[in-house]
Order: sequence, then structure tokens, then C-alpha cells
Amino acid sequence: MTDTIPTIAALRERLSIMDRVRPPKGCAALSLGLACLDAALPGGGLVRGGVHEFLPAPADAGCHGFVASILSGLPPGPILWCRYRDKGDPLGLAEMPYGPGLAALGLDAGRLILIRPDNADDALWALEEALRCPGLAAVVGDGVMPGPVAGRRLQLAAEDGQTLGILILPPLGRPPPSTSLTRWHVTSQGDRPAHEDGGRPRWLVSLLRARGGGSQGRASRWEVVWDDTAFRLRLALPLADGPVAAAE
Repeated sequence: MTDTIPTIAALRERLSIMDRVRPPKGCAALSLGLACLDAALPGGGLVRGGVHEFLPAPADAGCHGFVASILSGLPPGPILWCRYRDKGDPLGLAEMPYGPGLAALGLDAGRLILIRPDNADDALWALEEALRCPGLAAVVGDGVMPGPVAGRRLQLAAEDGQTLGILILPPLGRPPPSTSLTRWHVTSQGDRPAHEDGGRPRWLVSLLRARGGGSQGRASRWEVVWDDTAFRLRLALPLADGPVAAAE
């Protein structure tokens, strides 16, 4: 009986790693900067060696800011940011990361490698190749919506390179199913009076799904604010239907 318990524990660890819901040994998950957010995920953060999706609201750039605040917690290393050129923007300048804005969220723009493929197919190819590169701290696909086959290829590439993959999806009311490890919805929150952090970036963050557990079938939501003094996220106001106990 005593030999059975270690064997079961070893099998559970192996299955967990194979399912990519926990970091492989020697590879820590990326913290989202708040204990309550990390605690909602089976890996204790965004597991590397996998793809994580962030769904923005229409005409809302807040999702980009939230992703930048997360990436600021990465260890040193280049971050590839890919957004393909829009036909109405031949120079590929629209909605590309803004250096001063990134700096205000703790992310050094000098770490970014910006690429602007001419179409979605080229963007998916570039992302797949980049995710296999262990020398990158993270790979961001901005405005890319992969189909089921392409999404699976990106997930496998991230597993091969043990790289953190981030997809900022186009704003869709009902995005299709995917093979990503997590999917989030992020919306900007309006300014508050000065005594309530007016002017600081605020987001309503919802965890829509997490492979291996996480939200357990229901969305968990948090209202968070960027503390530009401590350069970190903090909880703004625990929502009535959110994980208040975890936040405390």
C-alpha cells in the first residue's frame, strides 16, 4: 500500500504536465500580478509552453494594456509582437504598441520585436515559428483568430519551445472553441474620482475558461487597477459575484 501512494502521485504529476495545466519542472508559470487571479488557475499563473487568449471588447484598447501589464512581469528576454497589416493601414501602424504607454505599465518597449505580416496566414506562420524558439520570453499574436487546426498547431509549437503564447483576439461576441489553456475577457473601466484611483488604468477581467479546472464552468471576475507607484496590479473592488475570499 505504501508503494502505491508515490506511484499515484507520480502518475498525477505526469498527467498534469502532459495536459500542460501545470508548469513542467524548471519552468515557472507567469504570475498575473495578483494572488486572486493566480489562484483561479490550475498552474498558479499563465503556464508557459502553452497559448492563452485574451478577448477585448469592441473599440476598446484596454485589453492591450492589461496584456502589457502582465508581460512586464516576465524575466529578461525579447518579446515578439505580431500584428498583420490591415488593408486600410498600408504602413501597419494602427494599433501597434505605443512605447510610452508600455513604459507606464512597466514594460520596456526595447524588449519588443515588432513584425507586421501582410496577411493572416503569414501571421500564423510567424507565430508558429516564433513559439518554437526558446530564446523568446513570450510571443504575442495581436488581432489574430486561428481556426481549430491553426490553433492546435500554435499550441503544439508553444509546447515544443516551452514558450509563453498570448493571443489578443479580434473583438467577437462569441469566439469559437479553441485549444488554448486559458481564455479571458478584458474591458476598460471608466475613470473614478481622484480618491478612487481616477486616471489610473482599470480593467474588468473575466476568466472564461481554464483547461484543467480554473473557473469550474462559471466565469470569475475581478475589477483591477494598475498601481503606477508600485508598478503592479491590485484589486480595485471585489465584485459581489467574484472570488472575494480569494481576493482577501
